[in-house]
Amino acid sequence: MKEKGYYIVLLLCAVAVGTSGYFLLRPSKTPTAEESSASVSQNEASAATTPSQKAADVIATDPSEEAEPSAPTSPKRLTTVRPVEGDTLYAFAADHLAYNETTRDWRTHEGVDLSAQLGQEVVASADGSVYTIYEDESLGMTVVLRHTDGYTTHYSNLAEEISVKVGDTVSAGTVLGTVGQTACIETAAQPHLHFAVYQNNTPVDPEDFFNLS
Repeated sequence: MKEKGYYIVLLLCAVAVGTSGYFLLRPSKTPTAEESSASVSQNEASAATTPSQKAADVIATDPSEEAEPSAPTSPKRLTTVRPVEGDTLYAFAADHLAYNETTRDWRTHEGVDLSAQLGQEVVASADGSVYTIYEDESLGMTVVLRHTDGYTTHYSNLAEEISVKVGDTVSAGTVLGTVGQTACIETAAQPHLHFAVYQNNTPVDPEDFFNLS
């Protein structure tokens, strides 16, 4: 039995050594030329399709569909008319003194006096709204209109009956009232409309205002 056991152990050792040698000495498989070519072709195909796949994610913009920049719009200019058709009796003198025949002194004159007849209609000089109506202690019944760009126009020496009310929207040429004799500091002058223009509370020569349109 001892002799048989010896041979059995020897046989098992030989089998183990043979099996290990088989796995250790087995040559690794070398890819064939056909397999290598197929692998290279597959890599090239993958590289070729990658850009197109990425390009598919980008939304192309047609230049003709891009919004064209809009041309800048120039501010709307006021259309102005003369409130009465008459000659200028006393000119604008906001930056210097002018002689006043009624008060017999020298003072500024922040407007123009336009000759007219008593009862002659006075019209709005531009589109706007009626801001206020009041009786000025020096210039008599006065209507003030608001316009764009900070302009206000003042119509004084009017008759007491006014044709508009505060808040009304008016157009150039809308009748505001009639020429009166309510300006106590201008009674020495012939019948006229005292017309003044301000921009942001700064007096403006009415003749420049008439030239805006």
